[in-house]
Amino acid sequence: MFFRKKNAEGGFASKNLRRRFHHLLLKKRRGDLPKTILAKTRSSRPLRSPPSPTLILIRRLFGFFAIGAILIGLFYVIFFSSFFTITKVALEKNGSGAVSSTQLAPFLEKIKGKNLLFLQSNKLTKELEQTFRNEVLIANIKKSYPNRVIVKVEEYPAVLNFRVFVNDAVQKLVLNQIGYAIFENAELEGLPILMLRTDKAFQQKTVVIPPAKLTVIINAFSKFQELFGLKIVEGEWKKTERELHLKTEKNFFVWLDLTGDIEQQLGKLKRALKKLDIYRDSLEYIDLRIAGADYEKVIFKKKR
Repeated sequence: MFFRKKNAEGGFASKNLRRRFHHLLLKKRRGDLPKTILAKTRSSRPLRSPPSPTLILIRRLFGFFAIGAILIGLFYVIFFSSFFTITKVALEKNGSGAVSSTQLAPFLEKIKGKNLLFLQSNKLTKELEQTFRNEVLIANIKKSYPNRVIVKVEEYPAVLNFRVFVNDAVQKLVLNQIGYAIFENAELEGLPILMLRTDKAFQQKTVVIPPAKLTVIINAFSKFQELFGLKIVEGEWKKTERELHLKTEKNFFVWLDLTGDIEQQLGKLKRALKKLDIYRDSLEYIDLRIAGADYEKVIFKKKR
């Protein structure tokens, strides 16, 4: 039997070729080949030359001119053009009409033509509230760009129809929340009616009843109706006696002491309902003015 002898040199060369091939594949997988190629590509790009000093100067000058033009334009728009000049003043009122649009017209006209950017809203608001301090509760001036102003006026609410009997004449006034007579020879529907007999009429546009006293009277009207469910037709203020007489829808009067606590006096009547039926009995008056040891005592008179 004969065996063929292997070529030792050829076998060794084949092994070397296979090793090189596998080595190249491994380098490709690891990314060595692309990095090398990328590095060569980057190194082959030509470098840009820096801009010339003249070009830099031109760019700077252009920037300065652009900024200057913008500033000049803004300065002109703000100070010399009519873009922010107030051309319209809108009025929004809330109340009984104690301050008419005619009365407010000079104030509104004074705002027109001013620069909206430099309008002193707080100062004008205080001026408006001071001018109409007896009629206006709150005033507000709101800017609406570019050239409009909204003036909001909230008046003191009307709270009382006041009838003043002077001899044979009757003076009718409408009082607001601070006791100021906002209307004369008129009455507003839905407001309580208070009467006073005196020897001298009151002047309109003056404080007729002090605010503290007016608050006590108005509270007496509302508190009685709340506690007893009876409507007060009218009341009479006994100024000298410092009393308030309330006439109910059942046609009897309730006498109250304005120097005392109104709620306590009405509470005394509430507790007396177990013995006194104010809804069915024919009464002429109920006197709640008693104080001192007999405070809980309720005096009343029935009609004959």
